[in-house]
Amino acid sequence: MRVALYHPWTYLRSGVERWMVELITRSRHDWTIYTHHFEPDATYPEIRDLQVVPLAPEVSVRRSLGPLLRATSTLLCARIPADGQQAMLVSSEGLGDLVTFRSTVPTAAYCHTPLKILHDPAAASVVQQSPARRLALATLGPAFNTVDRAAWRHYQHVFANSTETRDRITAARLRPAGPVEVLEPGVNAWWWEGPLVQDRAPVLLYAGRIMWQKNLELAIETVRLLGGEVRLVIAGMVDEKSRGYLEELRALAVGLPITFEIAPPDDRLRELYRTASILLFTPRNEDFGMVVLEAMAAGTPVLAVDAGGPRSTVEHGVSGWLVPPVAGAFAAQVRDALGTDLVPMRAAARAAAQRRGWEPHVDRIDDVLEGLVSGQQLG
Repeated sequence: MRVALYHPWTYLRSGVERWMVELITRSRHDWTIYTHHFEPDATYPEIRDLQVVPLAPEVSVRRSLGPLLRATSTLLCARIPADGQQAMLVSSEGLGDLVTFRSTVPTAAYCHTPLKILHDPAAASVVQQSPARRLALATLGPAFNTVDRAAWRHYQHVFANSTETRDRITAARLRPAGPVEVLEPGVNAWWWEGPLVQDRAPVLLYAGRIMWQKNLELAIETVRLLGGEVRLVIAGMVDEKSRGYLEELRALAVGLPITFEIAPPDDRLRELYRTASILLFTPRNEDFGMVVLEAMAAGTPVLAVDAGGPRSTVEHGVSGWLVPPVAGAFAAQVRDALGTDLVPMRAAARAAAQRRGWEPHVDRIDDVLEGLVSGQQLG
């Protein structure tokens, strides 16, 4: 069966792009990615080997008001080329839903999150600290919600990547024509290959995109409170719109044992996971958090904010810790953890990750899409 996967911006190395690679390479269907912005050299190299069709006109990845309005207009008018596709899956994290208005085939969504600045209270609270942005949200937010709710009614099935995302969908009153099903991502077995590294230096790791939503100030302040007892490695991708934020972080880190590794390849990232003592996961209210599973697969316990996706992946005191988003609480937990034997926790973290392979995830999406095309109702 031929399936279209629509994702508006394909230019990052994040959990969304990782999910796209795992889905398409493991699926029994024939997929084509359609996108309005494609940077093959910036995303995972595996995507270059997939069928990717850039759509015109290209949309900007900038998130200021003007580019967002132009992107919204472009997506509202977008039409996926008729190329024999029998179904479409939208990679939904905000504006992508708008493509459904012109869909001519059964359409489902995999929702990473509804538009965060409107429907994630933690993200919205930060954005609204700016009077100009607060006014823009108050002015344009209701109109966008009206259009987005209409777009969602074209979805015959929606997968949410976590209970947190499902709850945002419900709170936003985004009511699809079909059910909303929580289907959490998996983790590739490649991350847990080889024996656990038990003898580790006191090194903390942050892995993931470097952007304001990830609240990396919390990680830096944690290291400051630890008084040089541990080193922190911040490893992740920075896109153009986040370069100013990276410079702010570098300024905050002056004089502290903190190093930055920008866009490390997977081999290097795996080595960082395998040798770090603890992964710090600092987003205020993450949708899911795929790097949490990757770190756990490497036997690295995760210290995460007690909110959002990590609540479904980290078992407090067993495979990691869930604490309030306060540097003092993070620093106290790091001190306590590094003073104990982490060997049992490393084993528990890996075992938890190993129970989350990709195969059931991909099979379920394949089954639902087949059911939509055949007209079957799948429970």
